[in-house]
Amino acid sequence: MIRKSAVPSLALPALKAAGLLSLLVSAAAANASVTTYSVTQTFNQVVYDKSHPDWDTWFYGTFTYDSASQTVSNLSGKINQAMDGGPGVSAWVNLNNQLSSVAVDTNGDMVNDGLVVSVFKNADTNVFNPNHPSYTLGSFFGGTFGSNGKMGAVYTAGTQNAFASIFVNLADPTAALSQAQSNFLAYGDCTPAALMPRNGSGTKCMTGWNSYDATGKLIPGGTMMGTLPNSQTIAAVPEPESYAMFLAGLGLMGVMARRRLPA
Repeated sequence: MIRKSAVPSLALPALKAAGLLSLLVSAAAANASVTTYSVTQTFNQVVYDKSHPDWDTWFYGTFTYDSASQTVSNLSGKINQAMDGGPGVSAWVNLNNQLSSVAVDTNGDMVNDGLVVSVFKNADTNVFNPNHPSYTLGSFFGGTFGSNGKMGAVYTAGTQNAFASIFVNLADPTAALSQAQSNFLAYGDCTPAALMPRNGSGTKCMTGWNSYDATGKLIPGGTMMGTLPNSQTIAAVPEPESYAMFLAGLGLMGVMARRRLPA
């Protein structure tokens, strides 16, 4: 004989409603305008392609993106020093000061489609000089490097600073980058351990980005033979609140299911 559940008839609809509400709140949280993302950049050090293929420069970081206002905040992370080995071996420099965010148009349609966001070791942009007479945003990627450009003066031993620049697609931060967008990826390291030559008197910073020769061919950009290819991946980081709401909803649904089982 099957007995009716001891739960009052009015309780079951309430439980169902609570479970549904929890799932709806979870979905709403997942689709909120502010989302946390992780970002990984790889700058292939050409000079090590044969001797140490895994000795590349990596940047690992996180940031928050507000899709409503199309703004990036809280970019922070760390960059390794490739001359000491791969990411699992080399020293790391912490970058915790987001000091630059510039909207750019990479499609040529006069509509900004991305943000170039830069984070620094120090609370200073002295290794990142957009006010240099020879500087226009992106020009340092498409021209000859020389002694000025993205890094301002590349011989900046006294700054002991470092930076990384990421590209954030305004429509979808996780979208794969076009070539025009990846041309904005860059890093520079003027901390003592990264200065060249490494004999204690080094004055030249480690840098990397895309560049082009006079014929328009993509070539390594930066110092010490430059870096190429340079890549970036961005992924959404689920918020703890979303997990909690989702699990709460599943728990309530489980209670409902158990209550409905025959005795």
